[in-house]
Amino acid sequence: MGEITTVPARSTRPGKAVGRRARMGGTTGSAHRGRTARTPLAPTARQRFRYRFDNALAKGPSVVIGWLALVTLAIFVVAGSLFWAFRFDGVNGGGPVGNPAEGIWQAMLRVLDAGTFAGDTSWPIRLFSLVVTLAGIFIAGSLIGLIANAVDQRIEGLRKGRSDVLETGHTLVLGWSPRIAAIVAELVVANESEKDAAIVVLGTEDKTVMEDALSAAVRDTRTTRVVCRSGSPAKGSDLRMVNLLGARSVIVMGAGAGDADAIKTVLAIKTLDPSFSGPRVVAEVADPTYAASLEVLTDGRVVTVNSDQVIAEITAQSCRQSGLSQVLRDLLDFDGDEIYFASFPELTGCTYAEVQCAFETSAVLGVARADGRVLVNPPAATVLEDGDEVIAVSGDDATFRCTGVARYEAPVPLLGTDELPATRQLLVVGWSVLGPKVVREIDQFAVPGTVVDVVVDPALVDPGAVRVEGLVNVELRVDASTAGPAELAGLVADRDYDQGIVLSYRGAVETADGDARTLLTLLALRRAWPARGERAVRIVAEVLERDDVELAQAGGVDDWIVSDEVTSLMLAQLSERTELAQVFLDLFSPDGARLTFRPAQRYVGGEPVAYGALVAAGTARDESVLGYRVAATGSVHLNPPKSRVVALAAEDHVLVVESRG
Repeated sequence: MGEITTVPARSTRPGKAVGRRARMGGTTGSAHRGRTARTPLAPTARQRFRYRFDNALAKGPSVVIGWLALVTLAIFVVAGSLFWAFRFDGVNGGGPVGNPAEGIWQAMLRVLDAGTFAGDTSWPIRLFSLVVTLAGIFIAGSLIGLIANAVDQRIEGLRKGRSDVLETGHTLVLGWSPRIAAIVAELVVANESEKDAAIVVLGTEDKTVMEDALSAAVRDTRTTRVVCRSGSPAKGSDLRMVNLLGARSVIVMGAGAGDADAIKTVLAIKTLDPSFSGPRVVAEVADPTYAASLEVLTDGRVVTVNSDQVIAEITAQSCRQSGLSQVLRDLLDFDGDEIYFASFPELTGCTYAEVQCAFETSAVLGVARADGRVLVNPPAATVLEDGDEVIAVSGDDATFRCTGVARYEAPVPLLGTDELPATRQLLVVGWSVLGPKVVREIDQFAVPGTVVDVVVDPALVDPGAVRVEGLVNVELRVDASTAGPAELAGLVADRDYDQGIVLSYRGAVETADGDARTLLTLLALRRAWPARGERAVRIVAEVLERDDVELAQAGGVDDWIVSDEVTSLMLAQLSERTELAQVFLDLFSPDGARLTFRPAQRYVGGEPVAYGALVAAGTARDESVLGYRVAATGSVHLNPPKSRVVALAAEDHVLVVESRG
C-alpha cells in the first residue's frame, strides 16, 4: 500500500491542481512553485495603446484635446500630400492640385465642411474626399465636442467658486456667517475713497448661495467688488487660491464650529505666513482663554474680538445712560465720525491739554506712544514726545488736521458736582450666554445693594441655570413665574424699577422668533411703564437683526443693541486699523477709561459759549470732551467744530471720556 501514491494523478492534470490551490491560497510544493512562478506575458501593442489612452483620458480633456488636434493636423498633412502626389483631377471641378500647400488646404476644407467635396467631378477624387471627410467627422467632430465639454467644465468650476483669485490689496473674509453682510456693508463705506477695492469671501457654502445672500443684503457695493469662493479656510491650498499673502487684511469669522474653526484658520494662515508679517489678521474668538493664547503665541499680531464681551459692555453702559449705545455704534461704524491715529511733529513738547485744542474739526481722546502703548484720556499734563501719535475722533482722515493750539478760557460752571441718581433696581427679561456678562458689567458701576430681577420663561431657560458668581454690588433674583410676554405687564405693575433690559433667548429659539418675542416683551413692558414723566422707566433691548430696530423703536425701546452687528462693526474697524484694538479694549475694560454723559452745568454757566470752551473745561477736570447731548431732542452732537457757539440748558449733557478711579 505504501507504493500507491497520488502523484501520477496530479501530474496528469497539473493545471487544474495548481489553479485550485492558487484559489485556496495554499502552496503546491517546490516543483509546482517552479512551474507557477512564470514570467508574466508581455502586453500586446493594442494593450499598451489602450493603457496609455486610458491614462490620457484620466488626465482630463486638455490632454485628449491636444492629441486629437495633432491627429486632425496629421489628416490635413497626409491627405493634402496625397492630393498633390497623385494629381487627382476634378478637385472642385478644376484640374489637379498644383502644390502641397493647396493639397493641405483642400483636405482641411473637406474635414471641416462635409459639403466641400460636392464640387468634385472625378470618381477617384470623390472617393478619396469621402474618406477624408469621414475621418474629419469622427476626429474633428470629437475634437469640437471635447472643446465644448472643456468649456462647460470650466464654467461649472467657476460656478463652484474654485478658480484662483488674482486680487491684491483686498480684504479677505474667512468663514461664512450671516454677520458677513454687515462687515461687507461697512467695508464698502470704508472703500468709497478707493477707485478699485475688493472684498474676497472664502467659505464652505456654495458660491452662488454666498453671492445671493450678499447681493440681497448689500445692494450697492459702489467702488468695491465682492468676490466669493468655496473652500475650507483651514486649508493652505484654498488660502493660496484666494491670494492670502496678497491681501491687505484678513478677518477670521467664528463660523461653523466657532472657536475651533477660527483657531484652525489662524494656524492655516501661519503655514503661509509663519511670522504674521503679511496682512493684518483679526479673529473672532468667544473664549477669553483661547483669545489670550492666540494673541500671546502670535506676539500680538493676531487681534481677537470677543463678541459677547463687547455686547455685554455696550448693553451695561446703555443701561447706565441714555444715548451711549448710539455713540458707541457711531464710533464703530465707518459712516460718520471714526477714530484715527496720526503723527503731528509740530505738537511735540505740547501737553495733552494743549493738544485737545489744536484741532478745529477733530475731538482728541488719547495718545499713542512711540513704544506702542496707547493712553486713552491721559492726564492733562502729559507731554507729547517725539514719535508719539494723536488719537482723535474725526469725520475723515482728510479732516484730521492740526490747526494750531488755540486758547479757550474755561467758563465758570454752575455745578461743582454731578451726583447722578443711582440705579438701584433693574429688571432683566430673557437670558442667554450673554446674561452673566451683562450682569457682571452692571456690577462694575452699580451701587451696593442694587437688585437685579431676572424673569425667564422656564420653557426656554432652566431657572436653576440663571446664576452669576462673584457679584459684589448686585443681588440677583430669579423669577420663573411667567410663561411669556403677556404676563409681564401684571408682574411689573406693582414693582418700582429704574431700568429694564430685554435680552434675546439666543440659542433657544431662531433669530426671527427671538426678535418677535423681544418686540412683544417691549409692548408688554411699555403697557405697564410710562415712557415719560417722573415714573418713566428706560428700556434697553437686544435685537438680533438690524431690520427689526425700527419695529423695536415703535415698541417703545429707548436704546437698542444689534448684537451681531456690533461684532461685525468692530471686526471691520480692526481689519482697517488693528491699533484700534487697544483703544476699544481700554474703553470696554472695567479698569480703563469710559464714555459717559455729564450734566452740562458742570462745565458751563447759563450763557452761550464756543464749543472749544467746553473742551477746555473738560481738560481742567482731566477729561476728554467729545460732544454734547440735547435733552429736548435726544440728539447727540459728536465732534462739533471748536468754534461753534452752543447754548446748553440745565438738562443737557456733555459727552466725555473719563478715567475710572
